[in-house]
Amino acid sequence: MKKINVFLVAILLIVSIMIFSACASRIPSDDSDKSELPSPTPPSSDTSPDEESFGIAENPIISTAEQDNINFSIDVNTANYSLFKNMVLDKDNAYHLRRQDLAKIAQIDQMLNYFDYNYSTPEGDVPLALTASVFDSPYNSTQKLMTIGLSAKENKLNATANNIVILLDVSGSMSSETKLGMAKRSILMMVENMSENDKISLVTYAGSAQKVFEGISASDYETIEKAVNALSASGSTNGEDGLNLAYSCAAKNFIEDGNNRVILMSDGDFNVGISSTNSLIDFISRKRNEGVYLSCIGFGSTYDYSIETMEALSKYGNGNWGYIHNDSDAKKLLVDGLDSMLVTIAKDVKSNIQFNKDIVKSFRLLGYENNILSDEEYEDDKTDAGEIGSGFTLTICFELQLHEGIDLLTNEANFAQINVKYKLPGDTISNPSKELTLPVEASCYKSELSNDDIFVSSVVEFALIAINSTYKAQASIDNVISRLQGLEMTDKYRLEFLEVVKTYNELFFS
Repeated sequence: MKKINVFLVAILLIVSIMIFSACASRIPSDDSDKSELPSPTPPSSDTSPDEESFGIAENPIISTAEQDNINFSIDVNTANYSLFKNMVLDKDNAYHLRRQDLAKIAQIDQMLNYFDYNYSTPEGDVPLALTASVFDSPYNSTQKLMTIGLSAKENKLNATANNIVILLDVSGSMSSETKLGMAKRSILMMVENMSENDKISLVTYAGSAQKVFEGISASDYETIEKAVNALSASGSTNGEDGLNLAYSCAAKNFIEDGNNRVILMSDGDFNVGISSTNSLIDFISRKRNEGVYLSCIGFGSTYDYSIETMEALSKYGNGNWGYIHNDSDAKKLLVDGLDSMLVTIAKDVKSNIQFNKDIVKSFRLLGYENNILSDEEYEDDKTDAGEIGSGFTLTICFELQLHEGIDLLTNEANFAQINVKYKLPGDTISNPSKELTLPVEASCYKSELSNDDIFVSSVVEFALIAINSTYKAQASIDNVISRLQGLEMTDKYRLEFLEVVKTYNELFFS
């Protein structure tokens, strides 16, 4: 009997151990992937910004001994900075912000190009003008910053006939005040600034596409306002039907030698129809070659997918793209910047920078990571490149390392040669490109900086911090704030940038 009891006890003990082991295997260990769960606490204010890399792809440092030139397409998108600043300044959601998420949208070139600069203006029949400046880097004592300013001739929207088709996403994902509500107000703000000679069409899409009105004068504001205010959001997102109908309206009202353009307004969520980015790009490219361009405007705050989609579509549609979160954004893009948004001054714009390897030891292009071209693509006049709108000022910035012993105050050699190729809006794919050049002479080096130079360096330094750049060296938010506060700034957007930097500092470094 005792043997049986001992045997039973042994069996029970073995079963208990097996059950305990099975249960324990289901309990997450300290090494399990708990990072996927949202953190219940805000980021620690004493976390060092150097403790983690955000994995942002950056252009590398290039030795001039191995490669003394670089080519890239030039465009003027600003949507990423618009989204970035609104996320930082949104006090209601600041608790949930992570530096990693902001870093993904903090593109240096789009930050720089959000602002206006006092660059040289074009003269005569040439639509573009170049400016260059070289000065000591404020965040890396071993480097210089070289900035290139490109400005476009002003050509008012009412100087040409306009055929504008607004393609508005009214699917369920747009049903919020910051999306469809803001889009409706933006449309009306834009129409108020157009003339009676401008033709406006409105196409909406959700599960299917609808033509709300077609080819009516922008002066018929009451009709437009009534139709726009009646819109509501629901259903899936059939981008294919919407695009087909919008381009059909544009073709029907096509104006020879006019501005024919579709403006896509969406949160970028194409989930029915042409849902792959490559298919969308092919479709948009064909329509571009038929003379109808595409600009994109994004809405909403959950923007991970739409950034990729909207940027790709506008790039291949010979247009630009922006982001609108509030009335201030809408005014900047569609009132103050309406000419720049809709009137193309130069297309297929691309740049080649040739460095003097006797002066410049190495260089690094800041931003434009997705725009790099090969030598063959730069030389090929059929290469599709970027577009620049009326009156736009664009900034390109390089970090330079010079050879030891170079005295910039006595040296007369050039740092570099800037070459820019472009076509006029009416040129076809077979037309040869025109070229603009500017030598970056030793006289471009400055020991006393202009307001633009200081502001550009401040934007660059902050952007490097925002992406936790491998190349940020001694970049400091305190130094950025100090330099900005030392400037006499009246431009409201530059003043807002100072607020963005201060708020970012409070969120993550205070």
